[in-house]
Amino acid sequence: MNKKRLRQWMAPFATATLILNTGYGILAPDAVASALPTERHNSNLTGLNTAQLHTKLATAQGRHVPVTSGTKVTTLTKGYSQNTYLNQMLKVMSSQMVTANIGLAEVGNLTAVPTETTKVNLSWTNPSDLNFDHVKVVGVTNDVYVDNIRSNSYMLSGLQPNTTYTFRVKTVNKSGDESQGTTVQAKTASIDVPVDKTPPGEVSGLTATNVGYNAFTVNYILPKDADLSQAIIYLNGKEVQRTTGTSYSFSGLIASTNYTVLVKTIDKSGNISGGISIPVTTSALTVDTVPEVTGASVTSVNNYSVTVSWTRPSGINTVSLYKDGQLVTDSTGSSYTFNNLSASQTYTFTIRSKRSTGALSSGVRLTATTDSTSSNSSEVSNLEVDSKSDTWIKITYDMPSKADKVKIYVDGDYEGTTSSESYKITDLKEGRWYEIKVVTVNSNGRESSGVKISERTDSDGYYSSSSSSSSNYEKARDLMRIAENSLNASDWRSARDAISDLPSGTRKSDLLDRLEAIRNRAIGTSSSSSGTSSTTTTSGITSSYPNNAVSSYSTSFTLTPGAKSAYVDGRATTMAQAPRIINGATMVPLRFISERIGYEVNYEKTTKKIILTRPTDGKQVVLQVKNSTLAVYELNNSRSYSTNITAPVIVNGYTLVPLRVISELSGYQVNYNTASKQITITK
Repeated sequence: MNKKRLRQWMAPFATATLILNTGYGILAPDAVASALPTERHNSNLTGLNTAQLHTKLATAQGRHVPVTSGTKVTTLTKGYSQNTYLNQMLKVMSSQMVTANIGLAEVGNLTAVPTETTKVNLSWTNPSDLNFDHVKVVGVTNDVYVDNIRSNSYMLSGLQPNTTYTFRVKTVNKSGDESQGTTVQAKTASIDVPVDKTPPGEVSGLTATNVGYNAFTVNYILPKDADLSQAIIYLNGKEVQRTTGTSYSFSGLIASTNYTVLVKTIDKSGNISGGISIPVTTSALTVDTVPEVTGASVTSVNNYSVTVSWTRPSGINTVSLYKDGQLVTDSTGSSYTFNNLSASQTYTFTIRSKRSTGALSSGVRLTATTDSTSSNSSEVSNLEVDSKSDTWIKITYDMPSKADKVKIYVDGDYEGTTSSESYKITDLKEGRWYEIKVVTVNSNGRESSGVKISERTDSDGYYSSSSSSSSNYEKARDLMRIAENSLNASDWRSARDAISDLPSGTRKSDLLDRLEAIRNRAIGTSSSSSGTSSTTTTSGITSSYPNNAVSSYSTSFTLTPGAKSAYVDGRATTMAQAPRIINGATMVPLRFISERIGYEVNYEKTTKKIILTRPTDGKQVVLQVKNSTLAVYELNNSRSYSTNITAPVIVNGYTLVPLRVISELSGYQVNYNTASKQITITK
């Protein structure tokens, strides 16, 4: 049998690759055919085991392969043709197939350059594996120097002068598996030896090619400096890559947009040149005319919600829904209800068809005015406190004939629903003032604005007359200061309770003035989602705050990385932990920002999971320390999604999270002042 006929005979096996358990590599059918001896007798093959057959074939191909033990080939009768030999070999080889184990890819081009007597700069090339997640640097004793590095370099500091260090750089995949790592040694500079501070020469011939609507490539020539290490590529001032190559391709850009590419060079001592830059403008994107929905209409309106419906055009599976120009959600249905609206207010709703590519139509607009609260069922009457203790308050009231039931709110939080004309509120705190609101609900489900009453639970003398007036004043003053700094609703109420117990006088009046000054910012002014305001005075305490009892959103923040001082809505304050820049991401104390923009924060110590919940819009954000996945759940819209972020970290006992997570999810804009190095966040 000649080789041509042999390959034809082996065609059914051409799609299979045989991997032997001998560990010597891959032997495909074509390789077997080309390597078979030309004699027609089997005397040189009989009794050979798998490894020896592999060796014989390898020898025929001019390769050297060691021999190990293995399964022997059944003895054949002399005179069998090569066809028979091949059958026997394929039978043995196929029975020995195993699955190859693919190890984690390591970093490439690993270098360690001492830049000072106490610093060493590590740089490398990350693998291109899709499963690659980040890099970890450890010592020879597996002590972790730094984890979660997603750039191509890291400056290690705090080392000893004139000392040799061995570093191991490991790759970590998205499942948390670590590679064996690549090691490199470096000796820090001696105190007596001068350090090279001269930057290398600049690149030349920097040009842009293959410019498209979302990508382009830059090319350049590296300088001839003997100690040149790499080129550093920047886009609009942000470092994107370090490379020893002479070109780099950008992708994922925006059409018809001006960009600035800057290329700097860095030498082996860590000195960086000033850089050479060029402007590049991406080309325009061809306009995709997306068909509009048809039959769009407002199908239902009440005090606090509007329902719209539509018919999607052929080929369109998704529509994007906007309220007053702001994106609310994407929908694959044919109707949607906008909730949490205000009564007697006109809204504009836009329905835009959306292709799978993300292209949007111009949109169909609808307007609707929510119903007035005057159309609701009438309010309860004769609302009063029937009895109370240190942990409960019982209220009574007369329900109007139009009301089917009432909803009870305590300090703005929903307490319960009843058809009775009395209600007992339990699990309260001793000696605390509470605002109780009763809202009627008619047969159509419409709610009234509500009637309020304020009452305080009994106390065993926490602010007893035996305590000195001065001591009580100092405690009330301290609680007032806490409320001023935190602008937290709970702190505000604690200060209110303490101030109400003080005897009348100038000092009490001053504290009440301060309390009133921060009331609106701490707990807001509206008493219900309808936007109406209601004030009830009981026992000399005036209160006015919303159902959700969440602090009003702060509209501006000014932060400086490394500094604990900050400004919130123009007022100076101090953070417990200063913001930090970690791997290029600005990380801020979790509670400092999140609670000021309406999120309630819960932290699970065992799992290190962080759950941010905002009751006002039903949004929930879930993060986890050292986990780069962010999950978002829009509970009101039955929508969820996830994205990658810089993983949260714990510094000095405080959890730091990426600033962009909080700002982007809450509609805040972030600006960075290069001169002052200040970060400004505005609504």
